[in-house]
Amino acid sequence: MSKQKDNNNEPDRWLDDPLNVRKLIRGFYWLCAIVILIDLIFSLGWHKHAAFTEDISVHSLETLPAFYGVYGFLACVGLVYVSKLMREIAGKKILMRDEDYWDK
Repeated sequence: MSKQKDNNNEPDRWLDDPLNVRKLIRGFYWLCAIVILIDLIFSLGWHKHAAFTEDISVHSLETLPAFYGVYGFLACVGLVYVSKLMREIAGKKILMRDEDYWDK
């Protein structure tokens, strides 16, 4: 029998067990490590994305191992910070409104 929750008599789900959550997170870490390892192996062997121009600076930058992963991560972090700036600049709300904005 599964344990019952106190507040609404709903049975525990598989993610309610901390051991299952740790297994899931550990699995994601292993998956990331495997993808990075595969990327490093293939980056050293040949270039995945051929540059359309003969510009050495762009081509050499693209050949760095895990370049596209790092570039994507930094772009996402940049989007988060830009959205926080758009929400409120120097204490003045730009895009964010009070909860009762439409009730006023």
